[in-house]
Amino acid sequence: MNKIGLVIDNNSKILLKEILNYDFIEVDIVEHCKLVLLDISTVNFKSEFDFYLAHGVSIIVLVGNSNIKEMRAYLKSDKCFDCILRYDIYEIEKSIEEYYSTTKKYSQFYLGDTYLKGFFDFSEILYMDYCRISRKVRFNLINNESFFVKRSFSDLDFLTVEFPSFYKIERGLIINTSLIKILDYKEERIIFKDKSILYISKVKIKELESVYNFERDKLIFKNF
Repeated sequence: MNKIGLVIDNNSKILLKEILNYDFIEVDIVEHCKLVLLDISTVNFKSEFDFYLAHGVSIIVLVGNSNIKEMRAYLKSDKCFDCILRYDIYEIEKSIEEYYSTTKKYSQFYLGDTYLKGFFDFSEILYMDYCRISRKVRFNLINNESFFVKRSFSDLDFLTVEFPSFYKIERGLIINTSLIKILDYKEERIIFKDKSILYISKVKIKELESVYNFERDKLIFKNF
């Protein structure tokens, strides 16, 4: 069953778990869910919202009767999937059902340039970048494979929503963070698990570290 993260008060958690038949979980590892219920009264709500948004997790914001203005603002921004009154269980259930009915899931993709056709898993993408001269998107794949497709780079923005591991670090660069092996500040580069290298500034490396907690669920040995 699809897991739904909960960042809400305890009373709401108990109520949802008792009434609705979904796999609700306490959010600790963002990769565990594609959808989260986030209450606007949560401490550090804005930073929590931005965190899940950056990881491509869809958000249903739960609000109170006094938050109508904020509700309208978030709905107009198109950054959250929905805004619902926190104790309207029926509408929350409808919103969750709508999310799963409208979200088409893909695990593979087809690439075709002038001479080559390929069939790959999204997990095989290291990063995608854009060439302004040729106006083509380059798909950089594991094992030194690459494909060039003449598309607008904005066509790939959906990947950062569908796949939490994809992060758009620059206007023309999306990185698959799940395949990162080493962040090399000295040489200003990323080394992927297949030994491929992507040169990137220290500022951008630091941005990656601030957005993704690479140390989570790992035994840590480092200088103090």
